[in-house]
Amino acid sequence: MTMSEIPSQFQSLLRAHLPYADSAELSARDELAGLGLDSMGVVRLLVDIENGYAVELPDDLLDESTFATVGSLWQALVTLPAFPPVR
Repeated sequence: MTMSEIPSQFQSLLRAHLPYADSAELSARDELAGLGLDSMGVVRLLVDIENGYAVELPDDLLDESTFATVGSLWQALVTLPAFPPVR
């Protein structure tokens, strides 16, 4: 996965929950915990994702591997059947 595959809309939504992220483009390999995402941040991020994309993440996706990196989280979203197509 390349950086260009992570849409700027998703990066903006994500960046609001990453206190240590700078203004540079987020990479798929960036570790969310390393950028300051903690357990409370995951809950707030989950709400923002579900509201922003009108989806519901199934419980089986709510684990550490999904929230490990920018890319793992984005990949979990785009595999949802109800996820809107990326333009």
